[in-house]
Amino acid sequence: MTQKEIADELFHAGKEVKKSILGVAEASQIDKSIDGSVYFQYAQILKNLNLLYQSMDTGLENFDRMVEELSNAGPNLDDENAFVSKFISVLNSMLMNTIRFRQKYCLIRRNDPVPGLASHIITNLGQIVMSLNNGYIPVIDTINADNVFTELSKRYSTNAWELYFDQPLFPLSEEVMGDKEIKMLDGIPDFMPNYNMDCLMNPELMAFWRGIMKEYMPMSDPLNDRVQECLGRLPFDNGEKVLGVLCRGTDYTNIRPYNHPIQPSLETVFAKADEFMYNYQCDYCYLATEDQEILSAFRKKYQNRLLTTQEIYYESALKDTINETNNKRCINIHQKNMEYLTALILLSKCRYFIGGRTSGTVVSMLLSKGFNAEYIWDCGRYGIDDTLTLKSYIC
Repeated sequence: MTQKEIADELFHAGKEVKKSILGVAEASQIDKSIDGSVYFQYAQILKNLNLLYQSMDTGLENFDRMVEELSNAGPNLDDENAFVSKFISVLNSMLMNTIRFRQKYCLIRRNDPVPGLASHIITNLGQIVMSLNNGYIPVIDTINADNVFTELSKRYSTNAWELYFDQPLFPLSEEVMGDKEIKMLDGIPDFMPNYNMDCLMNPELMAFWRGIMKEYMPMSDPLNDRVQECLGRLPFDNGEKVLGVLCRGTDYTNIRPYNHPIQPSLETVFAKADEFMYNYQCDYCYLATEDQEILSAFRKKYQNRLLTTQEIYYESALKDTINETNNKRCINIHQKNMEYLTALILLSKCRYFIGGRTSGTVVSMLLSKGFNAEYIWDCGRYGIDDTLTLKSYIC
């Protein structure tokens, strides 16, 4: 067998072993009488997988010590979960190195010019997981796609995604990929973070996606520099309590996009903000919005306690989508994206958070380590169960 064939066999065998041990662990949680000695067999299987791994001569991490530690430790009734977690951790590392060695690539594209930046972040996270789970190196491609990044890619003669984030594993070019096996992923994956409450209020699911975002979607140096500059001049790291507020307006609340989450009214947001500011003794309120009137209302209400970092805002009565307005007003899209991402990142640094269900809310929650307290409005969906739609029925 060639080393490439060995790598293919190791990847597929490793996935089957992973599925098997997780099945045993799940059964063990239900049936406590399962003999824990079965895990010694898995330790031996991992040794055999490691022999395959070593024969590939990857030049990457050597797993001898970790595999030996697992074999020597052995699970008992008290540390079964710890054994399985360690086993999966070692096996995942082995599989990730195998993916790198196989050099099979997956180009992630989303051909849809309507969704904004946060929506692309969410779907890309799902596609990264899908790509890795199938043994491919994920590459987010905005050069050969029709979406909000397309014009930026042309203008800057680069993959516009990399203006804001690094590639999931390492920088790649067409020359590097050469004649390697390449597959495409387009559209919206079945498994991804979502702004439904089942996802947002599920601690284990949110922890999973936070881990994926931290590992495979690192900020670009320019974006990180901008965030650090803002943190340096704002009271985020001096012990102050900051309430983060994400408040959408403009095209979202005017156009009422079908099946998208209904946003709370400004009065409702103010009531909840006041409640949080009082109950948690917050020193400041950090606002992320694109709406000029919302900004003005917050400035009037909170005055010198209001923190903002954005510069580009829009009229509340916006009739076009923001993307269409940007084109008409010749808005600097790169500046706007940097402002928006910085705002979402700063929201994640707040101790407390309130916001409607939007893609931006999801991204801020994934970027955070978890808030001391949060409130997400679940007001239904436009055109489905909002008040105007319900009143439209003849019944």
